[in-house]
Amino acid sequence: MILFLSRFRLHDILAPLSGGIASIVFIYGILQKFYIFPWILGHMDWDQSVYAQAFRNKVASGRIFAIFPLPTLYATICGLLLLCILHYFFQSTGWKKVFWVLLFLLGGFNLFLTQSFGGIIFFTLGALFYLFVSGIFKIKYLAPLLMIAALMFFLVVTLRFSEARGLKPVKLRFANWLQAGRVIASAPLLGVGLGNYETAVAAEVYPGEPPSIYAHNFILQLAAEIGLPWLFFIFLLATHWIKTNFRIILQRDKALFTSICMLILFFNLFDVGNYFFAAGIGFAVAFSQVFSIGSPARRGYLGPTLIFAVILLVTEIGVDRQKTADLNFVRRDYARAEQYYLQALRINPWSYRALLGRAAIAQIKNDPDTAERIYGRVLSVYPGQAYANYMLSQAAYREGAYLTAMAYARQAAQANKKNKQYQRWHESIKTGLADRLALSGN
Repeated sequence: MILFLSRFRLHDILAPLSGGIASIVFIYGILQKFYIFPWILGHMDWDQSVYAQAFRNKVASGRIFAIFPLPTLYATICGLLLLCILHYFFQSTGWKKVFWVLLFLLGGFNLFLTQSFGGIIFFTLGALFYLFVSGIFKIKYLAPLLMIAALMFFLVVTLRFSEARGLKPVKLRFANWLQAGRVIASAPLLGVGLGNYETAVAAEVYPGEPPSIYAHNFILQLAAEIGLPWLFFIFLLATHWIKTNFRIILQRDKALFTSICMLILFFNLFDVGNYFFAAGIGFAVAFSQVFSIGSPARRGYLGPTLIFAVILLVTEIGVDRQKTADLNFVRRDYARAEQYYLQALRINPWSYRALLGRAAIAQIKNDPDTAERIYGRVLSVYPGQAYANYMLSQAAYREGAYLTAMAYARQAAQANKKNKQYQRWHESIKTGLADRLALSGN
């Protein structure tokens, strides 16, 4: 995408585009906070599914997220749009300045309503970088800017005082970074595979630690998924490239796009950043306008890029079918769920999540043989999958294969150390097996 967009100068069309998107998203954010959230919380009797309960808990926190999955991601997008608004405010004259000021105030209120500590800090750093590189910055602006940012930050601290007092956001980040380090240590050369961090990290979460399916650091998660040698190779390329192109970063005419890149890079240090589609798109657009890439390079990379894009697109279609099946499963529409699981498996036969769904449906239909066979297929794809090991352990125990049950139970307990059910099952089999051996010895 960067190669394609680098052909065009997007500065002229970005003003109406960013203004229009910001207007829609910011107004929706206000409606979400003061109309949609109260309506959802006032209708607690509909749809008692697990997803609905989780969504209500998310709404009850009061943190807006607009059209995005997480408040922190929306805070980053707010910061990105606010940088564009700030730039076009300085570029415009007359009544247009009034429009950008009003839009900036609306966006700033949205940023505050996300209650994101990181979002406020990232935007402040990005705005200071923009003002410095563009030449607009004067030392007299520094104090009021920092005062406004500090006011917003401490108002958010007040709203999330119970979390801030216990330093929960900081503890969460440090715990997740430690877990990412353990995942890297478990597969340092080849990694756990792209997209597999969510499943691999479960085995590295120790009791008492806050769990997360993300590393909360783009570099750590990338290292865990692709391995240290590839990360080191990327680092060498990036270092050489930065040394060659460093002066471009400080060019005034590119201040907007470099500040957007900087904001998203800060986001990458404290979250998975570019793994999110919206952040990745924003970075691709900004990066393509900062650095021009020659046409020979574009032609050389076009073929591999298209092939990789098609593979990713097909994979995402399969994931979409699997998630649609999960939703129907929770709604107890098992026929439709199985239909979508089968579609997902036709696209990706190694989708163990779809296989788990089919096994669960087989259990509901009281077909344990089919369920056991599918759990076996899950382990052929992902041997460390905790739930499949747990279910096969129970099946082996019912059949009297106690040593096999013990092996599966041990694997399940090791794969998910926080699941007390797996731990209890493992301990009960160990105790039972020890008792049987003691009796046989007598």
